[in-house]
Amino acid sequence: MDREFHSAGGDFPVGGVETLVAKTRASSPFLSEAHARRLVGSYGTRARRILAEARTFADLGPLMGADLTAAELRYLIQYEWAQTEDDVLWRRSKLGLRFTRPERARLATFMAGLIGASAAP
Repeated sequence: MDREFHSAGGDFPVGGVETLVAKTRASSPFLSEAHARRLVGSYGTRARRILAEARTFADLGPLMGADLTAAELRYLIQYEWAQTEDDVLWRRSKLGLRFTRPERARLATFMAGLIGASAAP
């Protein structure tokens, strides 16, 4: 019996992570193996929402640091209610381990702009 997960982003068979990583890389060949694996590990099938219609890495928007892109950041704000850089770097990921202080400051500024823009009438 092949059980399936049905939690957010987990709608794939148990043991199907490698297949999902391969599918993600096939549909988004601009991603490195490590980046695709992190996205699948963090978001499962919802990684598609982050990658959407991107055809190049540049389509994901500015790189904030490590391999965090503006597209992933928008996803975290919209679907996981991230409000601060700590929400992104420590609560929803451990990317804070790979961010420099200047990258963290840039992330905070970028997030403030996104959150402010979404709150504007």
